[in-house]
Amino acid sequence: MITQTLQSVDYINSMPTDIVISGKKDYESTRGIFHNVILGILMILMPFMISTFLNSVNVQSEYNMQRIRAEVMTLEKQNVVMKLEVTKLSAPVRIQKIAETKLGMNLPVRNIYGSSDVSQLSEHGRR
Repeated sequence: MITQTLQSVDYINSMPTDIVISGKKDYESTRGIFHNVILGILMILMPFMISTFLNSVNVQSEYNMQRIRAEVMTLEKQNVVMKLEVTKLSAPVRIQKIAETKLGMNLPVRNIYGSSDVSQLSEHGRR
């Protein structure tokens, strides 16, 4: 069998090249026309395909931008609420109330004014 395959290959190579097969030229011409038609259709459709792709990228970017804007607005609202809570918690009246009720601290009845400067104390003592 191997020898038969080799012999058939030899027969194919030994065929004259100047013999024209009648259907071969028609096939090549229709093949060329078919390729040209497909290439023309692709060239016409390619801008539409690229435009559709870029449009989808643009829509996705706009969607992401809207999502980020909504998130920023939510965070700004939370920030305002937190600032209000900080203001409430740092109110002097609230701090004084906690100091008096939970810590047992009281405001002094009278205030003593003085200075921690030693030179001033020595002058007051000499008078």
